[in-house]
Amino acid sequence: MGIFRQGCIRVLCCAAIAVYGQTGLGAAPQDPGDPPAPSLSRIKQRLNKPAATRLAPKEPVQLRPTFRTHVTGRPWVPTLEEHLRETFTLTDFQRQYAAYAGRCCGLDLGALVGTIDRALAERRERKIREEVARELAFVEASRPPVKDDR
Repeated sequence: MGIFRQGCIRVLCCAAIAVYGQTGLGAAPQDPGDPPAPSLSRIKQRLNKPAATRLAPKEPVQLRPTFRTHVTGRPWVPTLEEHLRETFTLTDFQRQYAAYAGRCCGLDLGALVGTIDRALAERRERKIREEVARELAFVEASRPPVKDDR
């Protein structure tokens, strides 16, 4: 397969050389006595024309810029209340979701996390009670029996 592919590539290269060899790769040299192309003469004419008219301002141009050296107003600094209101005011989407979740159609993550926390706390408490009960039973079992001297 590789030899066949190499042969095809060689044949195509030879055909390309034959086609381009007949038509020629470069342009034929021009005779120096030929008149210049029309576009070249137009370019020369336009280069010989004077430049466009100069624009002159109606008023004298101020060469030195002027800068203000004082502040005309004081910067606006929001109060804490304005900042908190801007930060925590609900958007329309947040209000819509709050109404949706309030109708028990959404998932209230706060209630879900609270339920999980309570279940984990109850489990820890139950495990501690069971461990205390086992240790108390072990202590009771290792105590010598009490003799009644009556």
